[in-house]
This record gives sequence, structure tokens and C-alpha cells, in this order.
Amino acid sequence: MAIITISRQVGSLGDEIAKAVADKLDYEYIEKSKISKILSDLGFSALKVEKYDEKKPSIWQSLSIQKKKFSHLIRAAVYELAAKENVVIVGRGGQAILKDFQGTLHVRVIASNAARISRLREQMGHDEKNAERIIQQSDHDSSGYIKAYFDANWDDGDLYDLVINTRTMSLDTGVEMITCAIGANEFKKSPQVFEKLSDLALTQKVKSVLLEVSGLTSVILGVERGVANLSGFAKSETAIKECESAVSKVKGIIKVNSQIHVVKDDSIL
Repeated sequence: MAIITISRQVGSLGDEIAKAVADKLDYEYIEKSKISKILSDLGFSALKVEKYDEKKPSIWQSLSIQKKKFSHLIRAAVYELAAKENVVIVGRGGQAILKDFQGTLHVRVIASNAARISRLREQMGHDEKNAERIIQQSDHDSSGYIKAYFDANWDDGDLYDLVINTRTMSLDTGVEMITCAIGANEFKKSPQVFEKLSDLALTQKVKSVLLEVSGLTSVILGVERGVANLSGFAKSETAIKECESAVSKVKGIIKVNSQIHVVKDDSIL
């Protein structure tokens, strides 16, 4: 019972290796469409996902509430999917979101620029100049995405347990390396990890909802087994009620314990 995250460079065969690993292990293959479906169900439309997913946000996007919502919801989606066990999660910052979680194998798939250009030309019919442009833009977006949302370096070796270079290595060899590694005891997940992931997914969903509640000055949130514990301050009773109502409507929250108090003077916070 394990989780595999695959970070990949465009043209590195990373997506193909991830799909082949999922098929061989009979794991669920998690890529953009499944992530987008979860985010859409949480109220973040497919159009908005397209603007933020695996892209470096613009200056204006970085300052927007939508960027903050996406940051919470992408974490919620990855935690929720990881809690299902036996999954291969492609991209989305899974290596950063699930860093140090027991039972998770983080894989990085890379290749030389020459190999990547050759594959883009062969598989998609691009000429060399266009292939180079696609690679540069993809690398820029991927590294910017990881930095902006997770304050991490896409190329940091500490994020990965296994790095596969497909410059000369075949797809089948890459698949074999991953399936061999996932059988090690270090990558077996415990039931406690499952519960923690479920709580974290709910926590991120609640944080996303709280962004829409006006009149909150400071709120501390904790979620355990479906129970949301809130404490802090708000500017009015109306804000407190709106907050409690919004949290109670989050799917998976079964109870809300609130210790939020009205405060008129912000200077005491």
C-alpha cells in the first residue's frame, strides 16, 4: 500500500513511465483531468484551473484571492487522492505537498535537452526551434509553480527518492526501477498516515472556504476526524455565524467547535 509521485520534464517520458507504472502495479493513475475534477467539485472551475495549474503565477495572480484558493485546493486534492492509497500522482507539486510522508516514493524523471527536443520533434511534429521554446516555457512554468506555491526548488534533489535519466534509459527500465523501489519496506504506508492525510485534505478545504468570509481578523484552525476546531477573533457576531455556517457545509466536516470571539479594537491582536 503506497503512494508514488512523479515529477517530470516535458519530453522526458515521465508521463509515459507514470502511466506504465500505474498499469503494472494496478494503481490509480492521477493526472490533470482527475485533479481538475476534484477542484471543479470544490467550486474552482476548469477555466480557473487552466490558469493556475503547473504555471508560474503572474504578479497580479500572486496577489489575488483566487491564487490563495488554488493553493489550498490543490493541496486538498493531493491529500485526498493520496489518502486513497495505491496511487501514482503525476506533477501538481506532489513531491512538495507529500514530502516526508511515510509510504510515499518521490520520483523525478529527467533527460538531456537533446533527447527532449528529439522526442518532441518525433512525437508531436515540432521543428527544433519550436521544441526548444516549448521546453524552455515548460521548465519555466514548472519551476515557478513549485516556488510560488510550495516555496521549494523544482530541481532540489532532497525532494526526490529516485531520479531517472531517460537520455539513454528505456521506458521499460524506468518502470522496472520504480516498481522495484516501491516494494521496499520504507515505502509501506500505515493507517495513521491515511487518517492524517484525510484530516489535512479537510483542513485545506476549510481554509479555502474561510477566504470568502469577511469580518474575520484572525482564526486558528484544527481538523481531526471530521471535527473542525476554530478559535480566534472576528469583528462581529454576524461574521462568526457566517464562518461557522461556511465551515459546517464543507463535505466531510461532521462537527464545528468554535471559540471565536468578537473584538472591536484590532490593536489588541
